[in-house]
Amino acid sequence: VIEDYEQKFGEVWKKISEDTEAANPICESALKEFQDPAAADKLLKIQRELDETKVILHKTIDSVLARGEKLDSLVERSNDLSLASQ
Repeated sequence: VIEDYEQKFGEVWKKISEDTEAANPICESALKEFQDPAAADKLLKIQRELDETKVILHKTIDSVLARGEKLDSLVERSNDLSLASQ
């Protein structure tokens, strides 16, 4: 960011002694980009996506296990009914 600024504006900034309202697209875009550290840091972004995926997988596994328990219960009831009908 600093290199881009220096290429575009050079040493002009050293002569400024008070605040100005001059628009600076380089700094503004950098501020927008780095306001969210996770968006700027690829490792944080990947870690967040992995955490979200892990939560989804846990929910999926829990639902599959619950379904398996229901199937076991149905098979057991079916066996009981078969034995009772004989």
